[in-house]
Amino acid sequence: MERVLTTTGAGADARPVVARGVERAYDPRVWGSAVGAAGGCVFVLANRGSLAAPVAVLALVACVAALAFYVWRVWWRRRPFPEPEPVGRWAGLVYLASVAGMLVVVRLGRLALGEDHADVLPGVIVLAVGLHFLPFARAFRTPLFARLGLVMAGLGVVALVLGLLWTPVATAAVAVLTGLTMLVLIGRAAG
Repeated sequence: MERVLTTTGAGADARPVVARGVERAYDPRVWGSAVGAAGGCVFVLANRGSLAAPVAVLALVACVAALAFYVWRVWWRRRPFPEPEPVGRWAGLVYLASVAGMLVVVRLGRLALGEDHADVLPGVIVLAVGLHFLPFARAFRTPLFARLGLVMAGLGVVALVLGLLWTPVATAAVAVLTGLTMLVLIGRAAG
């Protein structure tokens, strides 16, 4: 198979570049995904210690498998790279405001939970990270951010409810599930 390194044609008739992600590491669809993948791994690694030993080991194995899937889909597998959509005019400001909002939500959540429920904070973090992705979908014209944001926000609510009404271990389990979900969704989005 011949490798196409440049877009040919014009407009709607243009053929996308076909390459491995590692060959296009400068592309935001490649390097940007690494930020989300790292975050997914952090959710797993930071929360699996709250789980029973066999489940914690299983979480680690699942994380390695999900990370391998992500690396294969995003960095190694040959795939088309269509011309990226132009970002919204205010994309940079939306990004900064979303990150700032996420940090504020985490801080307010920590204050609201207090010392008595500090072990449920991972649920607040999952919720805050999920919500911070939602404005990205429009600003960066990337539907993955909407899917990722809605799924994570939903999991964050579940983590909080289960942690407060049942056991904080459930919060850790949902945070681990969130990390695995992030890795899989990001990998699947890499066409």
